[in-house]
Amino acid sequence: MSKPAETAPSDPLAQLIQKNQFVGWLCHVNFDEALVMTRDDWSLRAHGVPHNSFLVAAVAGQSPVEVILLRVTGSAKLPASDAVTGLKVEKLKQCSPESGLAADLSGEEFQYGGLQCRPLGTFFLADGKLRLGSDVESFTNAGGLAVYRPEGVALELIANYITPERHAASREEARRLGLAGDLPQFPIGTVRFSSTDRQHRGGGSGRAVFHLNAVDFLARRTAIFGMTRTGKSNTVKQLVSVVKHTSATHNLKIGQIIYDLNGEYANANQQDKGSLAEVFPQDTVRYRMMPTSGFELILNNFFRQIAEGHNTLRGLLEGSKLQRSADLEAFLSMDFDAPRKEDCSSDYEFQRQTAMYQLKLAAYQAVLARAGYELPPGFKFAFEVNPGVRNKVNPAVDPANGMTAQQTFEWFQLMRQIQDELITATGSSWVEPDTNVLINLLLQKNDQGGYIPGFRLLQPFKHYHAPNRSTDVCDEIYQHLVNGKIVILDLSVGDPVQRERLSKRIARHILRSSMAMFNAGKFPPHIVIYVEEAHNIIGRQEPLNEIWPTIAKEGAKARIAIVYATQEVSSIHPNILANTENIIVSHLNNQHEIGELAKYYDFGDFSNSLIRAQDVGFARIKTLSNPFVIPVQIDRFDPEKQKQRGAGKKGE
Repeated sequence: MSKPAETAPSDPLAQLIQKNQFVGWLCHVNFDEALVMTRDDWSLRAHGVPHNSFLVAAVAGQSPVEVILLRVTGSAKLPASDAVTGLKVEKLKQCSPESGLAADLSGEEFQYGGLQCRPLGTFFLADGKLRLGSDVESFTNAGGLAVYRPEGVALELIANYITPERHAASREEARRLGLAGDLPQFPIGTVRFSSTDRQHRGGGSGRAVFHLNAVDFLARRTAIFGMTRTGKSNTVKQLVSVVKHTSATHNLKIGQIIYDLNGEYANANQQDKGSLAEVFPQDTVRYRMMPTSGFELILNNFFRQIAEGHNTLRGLLEGSKLQRSADLEAFLSMDFDAPRKEDCSSDYEFQRQTAMYQLKLAAYQAVLARAGYELPPGFKFAFEVNPGVRNKVNPAVDPANGMTAQQTFEWFQLMRQIQDELITATGSSWVEPDTNVLINLLLQKNDQGGYIPGFRLLQPFKHYHAPNRSTDVCDEIYQHLVNGKIVILDLSVGDPVQRERLSKRIARHILRSSMAMFNAGKFPPHIVIYVEEAHNIIGRQEPLNEIWPTIAKEGAKARIAIVYATQEVSSIHPNILANTENIIVSHLNNQHEIGELAKYYDFGDFSNSLIRAQDVGFARIKTLSNPFVIPVQIDRFDPEKQKQRGAGKKGE
């Protein structure tokens, strides 16, 4: 941490005043702005006064009763500045590069300058506790307030200050969440005021560590804004680690799921040096749309998850350039909803519809098998048919006992050959229209007997089928989250349309499952959802009843937190942004985005810095616990340090 220049006093108010950090006098103050007079040598001894730095003002020579907290927002003219500048110009005219500056240019009258500041509030003691009012209660124009630039211990106290009321609320919230003991706070970086940090962070100057209160990120909304390669993914990794260490420290299961659009979290790369899976190998499960070593398939088993498999094929076929035939159109429009007893007029009708549904299902599965989709281990085709039909098609085979793929194909082939005879015998078409379409695809013949591509249309999409999956992937993922795992959905490969559809389906399943527990009076699991490229899914035009805006609005009651990252503040739905409790911002590259951000909290103070400074990991952070924005250099995600921290927790 820091080097305190003096022994830190026990009075927390007095700790804010470091006499060796004196930078000037408060010569003017009102409720909205302040003017500080400083001098070159004072500023130098205090390791500089950078833009956006904190200053504290208190009565000189006395034990402070209150301390005004200021933020430097710019430079300012002193009343005599114009005259002094004029005199300085005249003296500079007499200088040359060869002779150097005139000796009298170092005169005292040239060393003074002004700092424009904004009051952030007033520190005072009440009931023995340090409190911060968010304004200036009173001021006098008589002056007499000395100004200091806090560093080290004092700066840490300011940067990590939480009001007693918020602290109590966080403790109560932590208790409800199942977190006992002290508030879970974790270091995530050090205070940094400007891109050029040689003085205020270098040399003998102490660095102030900034801590995140983990409770702020559970069942809350967090926005991460910044241009590409300015540290968004590093910040997400740090947040994942904070939540994971909170989970381990307090023996509380907190599931985390990352929608990884670029493969940055699932895989180690040269820029980020390490992946989450390396740090938490036993607690990380990775999914992909393509078979890959070390990854689970995000896909479903088309023979088991019928409706989901058909929806996938529908999306793929609709996105292809295939010529649409009547049979293909019918295939795209059909559904596989099983009959419900309450919708049937009698038990007999329910049994009849169930038998027809089983036949339709078998025909669909036979099409998949014919197209080369791998059968699940031990899979059999089974359906009920009345004895009259069974004996006419093939008396040697009873479909109810289960058949192989080849037997099923042959059964439908025989059935089609004697279809007219079956209609005559049963007095009806017997086969429903959807099932008839599926048999056409299976046999590659339309109703007129003409050739059609049939099942071959499905062959290009075989790799979207996961033959070894026995349960719905959504159920599997949700169970991992219930167990406190980190789930990474690597969406960097695969069909974009299917990625989006699967992403929404998984998110919808998470919300519905957790809300069902909440509505049943149970405690849903703690889940944090991380979304990259968030403008694509919760953008300004996204209807608020869509799944992502719904999670952002209502997820908190079901203990679902969402962390969304994007390059553009203006791209996020304003209703969502207005209700976001935590905002982390690095570099933004245009005034429009800066203007949007300036509408929130006190980010307007950092407008110039945000557009100029492009340093990786240099962020401005406003959390639920912090009463104002804190500029922070976020630590680089270091897998080895994270592993050591995890090992330390296990040893405690």
